[in-house]
Amino acid sequence: MVKMLIIEHDAMYLDLLKYELKKNRFEYESVVVQAEFEFKAELLHFRPDIILADYNLPMFNAAAAFQVKQTVLPDIPFIIVSGAIGEENAVELIKSGVTDYVPKDKLFTLIPKIDRALDEVKSRREKLEAEKRLATERSRHQKMLARATIEGQERERAEIGKELHDNINQMLSIIKMYISLLEEDPADRHNLLPQSMQLIDTCINEIRRLSQTLIPPEFKEDGLVAAVDTLIERINMARPFSIHFHHEEKRGKDITEREQLTLYRIVQEQFNNIIKHAGATRVDVDLADSEEQVVLQITDNGRGFDPRTRPTGVGLNNMLSRVRLFDGDLQIISGRGAGCTLKVSLPKMHEMA
Repeated sequence: MVKMLIIEHDAMYLDLLKYELKKNRFEYESVVVQAEFEFKAELLHFRPDIILADYNLPMFNAAAAFQVKQTVLPDIPFIIVSGAIGEENAVELIKSGVTDYVPKDKLFTLIPKIDRALDEVKSRREKLEAEKRLATERSRHQKMLARATIEGQERERAEIGKELHDNINQMLSIIKMYISLLEEDPADRHNLLPQSMQLIDTCINEIRRLSQTLIPPEFKEDGLVAAVDTLIERINMARPFSIHFHHEEKRGKDITEREQLTLYRIVQEQFNNIIKHAGATRVDVDLADSEEQVVLQITDNGRGFDPRTRPTGVGLNNMLSRVRLFDGDLQIISGRGAGCTLKVSLPKMHEMA
């Protein structure tokens, strides 16, 4: 049911208007006004879906009514139905924002124009609702990424804290004990001093290893390929699986250092996932680029998983947040018993999120 507010003082034309609506079986509910104070009151009380207005009334006119309507209900269609306006005036009013014009001697054109006006309003509202939903989804996604980033940072800090406490701190405690023993009995220096030096060297190596996970590789000099090569060498020392790195030597150098670091961190994270969960025997890392984008693909032959049912982890959210920062795309292709392929595409031209 369409709620229609009609501005008309001539009873004959009002009957003709209602007859035209009835003839076309147009379902509506209407309120008729003649004066400005009535019009303003019904705008707030009746809240019409559409307004039909005669151009000239004894105490009011369509131009003034349109201005009032724009202030109170700017999205409501406003159609002038008049025989005394003239085509030029009608064109000027439509340019100023009036929805349409129907001559009183051509009322047969009224229904199509009402339908079109209501459809336009519906389309605008649906577009606004879609934009609101999109804005809400973007906000939710940003909160999810922020939460994942914080959780990832806390996880890294916890792991580093555990390494410092369980490993380095214990070795330093032993060194302190050896030094105390040396103070009490310097004669035992030939035994305790070499052991202390050995533990100090071990602490230095452990701290260096931890710092390498925190401090980004120097991409400006060596580039992404060299950094990934070094990472692969470290993993190969434990030989959990065979790694095949396919690339051209200069690949990845024509993107920014931050983008190189993003790809490097993704390689780190995916290797960590494969070591922990995949049970793979072979991993292929492919780095390629074109004029438009850089593509990183990591494929393993492990046990795989169903991406539709596997819960999204912090590591995956971290990778997604890094990729989205550069307007990139992340895809995961997997299946039970079919291994996993992670594909990341970063455009060379982008807007920072």
